[in-house]
Amino acid sequence: MNDIIPWIEDHLYDENIRVRNVTQRSGYGHWHFQRIFREHTGYSLGEYIRVRRVIRAAISVIYTKKGIIQIAVDNGFTSQQTFSRTFRKYLNAPPARFRKKYINREEDFCTLMSKVFKSNYEHQRMFNAA
Repeated sequence: MNDIIPWIEDHLYDENIRVRNVTQRSGYGHWHFQRIFREHTGYSLGEYIRVRRVIRAAISVIYTKKGIIQIAVDNGFTSQQTFSRTFRKYLNAPPARFRKKYINREEDFCTLMSKVFKSNYEHQRMFNAA
């Protein structure tokens, strides 16, 4: 698990990252790895990838002036529609409205991110990298 999570983090931008690729890389059987992964992170592997992409994208939305389409592509989403739908699912606002709401409210943004993502290890890693 210690090798897989950093590998996932390094490949979140890749729209072709799939649960199957990750489980094969782990060397475990598909269902066994899924069980271990959920025990370790609190998320299924697919949901973990989606949540981490959304959090990375949210950081870009707040801390860069990149366009929403570019942020979607940079974070492995295949379309702006998929990105906006997934972003809204986890953060309760489309990216443009989210940017307006949190652009100068870093403390509120950090509080929201900690609620969205439960894993202390990855939460700390994410904000240290930003």
